Amino acid sequence: MIVVGNSDIGKVREANEDAFCFGKYDDGSVWAIVCDGMGGASGGRLASSIAADMVSRKIEKSYNRSMSGVSVENMLLSAITTANVTVFDRSLVDGSLKGMGTTIVACVVKGSTACIAHVGDSRAYIISENSIRQLTKDHSLVQEMLDKGQITKEQFDNHPIKNIITRALGVDEEIEIDFDYIDVSENDVILLCSDGLSGFVRPEQILEIYNSSEFDVFCDELIAAANENGGRDNITVVAVKC
Repeated sequence: MIVVGNSDIGKVREANEDAFCFGKYDDGSVWAIVCDGMGGASGGRLASSIAADMVSRKIEKSYNRSMSGVSVENMLLSAITTANVTVFDRSLVDGSLKGMGTTIVACVVKGSTACIAHVGDSRAYIISENSIRQLTKDHSLVQEMLDKGQITKEQFDNHPIKNIITRALGVDEEIEIDFDYIDVSENDVILLCSDGLSGFVRPEQILEIYNSSEFDVFCDELIAAANENGGRDNITVVAVKC
């Protein structure tokens, strides 16, 4: 497996509040994390960095090649839960950090299975056989409106309050985490990203860029496209090629 990733401040923001990390295990399996902080430049940056660092250290330390899918699930959920408590407690100690939090989307790709956990509106996609499919559902106000039939998909894509999320790591003492198992085949790509990409580059354009790029610069090309389309948010992308 091959994993690449990058992050960019974008064209408007004064600080990059996103964080990402990735790595490979001895058996060739791959893990990756993308976080998008909220709560002001200092709070958002701190929340995302704490979450990315804590979850990555936990899954690096806890993983072993004999793990079942359920064990990987428990590892990811435990790591994210621990990070949630840490960020929440930190916000209580420093009043200037009150309300800080972060999205998180994390995956472990082991053999023919991708294990994906997420909170918030950072997304996971799969590119397979010249098609792209979103794997996660945003925890956002407009997603709830779409689910209830109150808005159309077109209105969802362009809604002025699309950035209001309904779930985030670190905001409350307890956290609800979505988790899924995805079957993957050789040459499939799992793409993790913050909404600085998904909000400015449509899935069809992501697929088009993938088909026209070398994999080692795929994330860079996606970031360039998001900036060309406005770049009004931080942009972070990690891609895992199976």
